[in-house]
Amino acid sequence: MNTTQKKTSIIIMVFMLMAPAYINAQTYMPLPDSNVLWENWEEASYGCNYQKVYIPESNPDTLINGLIYHKLYYHEVSTSGPPPDPGNISFFDSLYFGAFRQDDSGRVYLRYYINYFDQEEVLYMDLSVEQGDTVKQLPCFSTAPQDPLTDLRVDSVDYVSNGPYLRKRIFLRNLAPFFPWGNYDLVWIEGIGSVNSGLINVVDNGYSKFNIMHCMSVSDTIFYQGYWQSWDLVYTQGVCVLPYTTATRKVEPEVPVAVYPIPANDYVIFELNTNDRNGTVAITDITGRLVATLPLTGQKTEWQTDGVKPGVYLYRLQGGQGYTSGKLMIVK
Repeated sequence: MNTTQKKTSIIIMVFMLMAPAYINAQTYMPLPDSNVLWENWEEASYGCNYQKVYIPESNPDTLINGLIYHKLYYHEVSTSGPPPDPGNISFFDSLYFGAFRQDDSGRVYLRYYINYFDQEEVLYMDLSVEQGDTVKQLPCFSTAPQDPLTDLRVDSVDYVSNGPYLRKRIFLRNLAPFFPWGNYDLVWIEGIGSVNSGLINVVDNGYSKFNIMHCMSVSDTIFYQGYWQSWDLVYTQGVCVLPYTTATRKVEPEVPVAVYPIPANDYVIFELNTNDRNGTVAITDITGRLVATLPLTGQKTEWQTDGVKPGVYLYRLQGGQGYTSGKLMIVK
């Protein structure tokens, strides 16, 4: 074999070795970076919260730690009662939600903005996983430091058609659920994101919100809508419309508050950085049932938990200078 033949043989062998890598290489459909709207809403007996998350039309990108992110803003409507009688309605002006970035590997990362602090980057979606894989340490609902982390298992993978495209769909199950019901805890779809929770990862471990629904549209075209019905995740076509848009707009900033101890036993302290006495703290269980209402008593307000069952609870603190909400856990 002459030198030319040897070189040709080597090139062919190298190509054959590399060919499987090229064949198996995958380019995933990215999340849209403009004209997109993710809508989330939750309903409970004490009222409803509706939220639209969107990418701004002007100056949409930002540079964080040398990486390019797409900025996210949100509009929110809160009501004091469930439909069809919403009661008092508050419509909040646009506020900063966070930012996300993505790469060709099918991974999307989010940075939330909670209580005036930009949180560390967290994994929002990984389309490269296959059935049987485990997604490690996926933050649930938010990146608040008191929230536990949970592992998810990929139950199944299939493809759904959307116009001329086939989109990869991944069903994930929480490996340590707080409650035994619920078929699937999280669903990712290529180019869309988390179907049942928008741009927030929600898993059923007791820290997720109740009856949360999601709708996603691009350039006024509905891509997907997901909602819970009888503990099954249902996908339908829908209309992403934020209700009560005629309500009076008002800017109500979040009030920084420290809630401790976490987990709590006999009492919970809500500590403000002001001596605000004009307001209340409403505490509900995760089904939305009102458990307690406390008047603010200055910088520190104490909730005595005598007779309260162990579990996860939601709080909303409404003060004269704004509001804040979050979760806490009671153990006995």
